[in-house]
Amino acid sequence: MGDSVNLTLPPASSCLPDVRRTVARTLAGVDDDVVADVLLALDEAISNAIRHGSRAGGPVLVSLEHDGEWIEMTVRDGGPTPRLPRLPAAAPPVLDTGGRGLWLILQLVDEVRLRRVGHGTQLTLRRRAASRVDSMVGPDGGG
Repeated sequence: MGDSVNLTLPPASSCLPDVRRTVARTLAGVDDDVVADVLLALDEAISNAIRHGSRAGGPVLVSLEHDGEWIEMTVRDGGPTPRLPRLPAAAPPVLDTGGRGLWLILQLVDEVRLRRVGHGTQLTLRRRAASRVDSMVGPDGGG
């Protein structure tokens, strides 16, 4: 099994509903809770790329691959990004007006990698395709 999506998006949030529908169709058959986590993480990643990484008006490149065991998403912007963002170690202070996107992504997926690509940023996210609850239950139904 190997489903994939490759999208080139304009740097506008109006494209997000179409991305959600396309990804949800691609992940048909995956547990609803996993799909919800993937959609929210991807939405945050794309929104960050549009808001912070596509200031020159360049496209945002999005890919998703599902091999039955893992779902891997990559979001890449063209920059210019003055510096590579840092993955937060803790939730941002309650009264801060921003800075929650990467923290939220870290709560929703199993692996996060950030790297510089040219003048932009590439964020790669991996999430197990099995529900976290299902993966804690042993084959005999026990934990």
